[in-house]
Amino acid sequence: MTGRYPAPPSRTAARLFDRYIRGQVRRCFTGVHWAARGRPERWDRELPTLFLANHTNWWDGFLACLLTGRLGLRFQVLMEAQHLARYPIFLRVGALPMRRRRPREAYEDLTAAAAYLEPGVALWVFPQGERRPPREPLAGCERGAAHLALRAGRSIRVCPVAFRYAFVGEQLPDAFLLVGDEWLCEPGARTERGPLMTDMESRLAATVSALDGLLDQERLDDFRPLADGKLSVNKRLDRFRHAIGLLRGPFEARNG
Repeated sequence: MTGRYPAPPSRTAARLFDRYIRGQVRRCFTGVHWAARGRPERWDRELPTLFLANHTNWWDGFLACLLTGRLGLRFQVLMEAQHLARYPIFLRVGALPMRRRRPREAYEDLTAAAAYLEPGVALWVFPQGERRPPREPLAGCERGAAHLALRAGRSIRVCPVAFRYAFVGEQLPDAFLLVGDEWLCEPGARTERGPLMTDMESRLAATVSALDGLLDQERLDDFRPLADGKLSVNKRLDRFRHAIGLLRGPFEARNG
């Protein structure tokens, strides 16, 4: 890309950013976990992916980056231009500027971002437009994601992802990501942004609701680790007792 739009992130920058995020996770979470309603391990990695996610937390973009790496894709994310101007280092790890205040500027930035939907790329969009309270109903999403899908000019995979953060029996919170059912958006199949965005919003809201249901009932057996966090104080003491022979049996990292 030329002009004010950044080049794709380098592998070195991606590795360093991944290491940085994991270091922060070890300080702030008991763990980060993910589950999928489909089979993303069987995805065609050459197909561009447009991820749609809810936005309730400072961590969302960072954990999106971790999931992208786990799925074997290259990370790109739309980021509010005024925030990106304050932290331009994020340009090097996949952030793309999004000016939302003027329709013409928003159109230009979305059109430029659509060109990044290339084979092996995951472009993340938070269609709520800004961080919202966790329990606020997901509604009134902006149409940028639909514009991206229509302007891609090729077949793309579209997939909703839900983020939640919760205390589940440990000293620190856990983060949970649920990858919803993916579908293909084919060139020429749709022509109107409004109906397409309504469909996208509905699918994203259903994925968020599904994750809330799993957390409310603590049905977490299907979640897999995405990043390791920090043991609770009592578990660090238990590990020491196991090491010196004061406790028998296998060490359990989680509280019951």
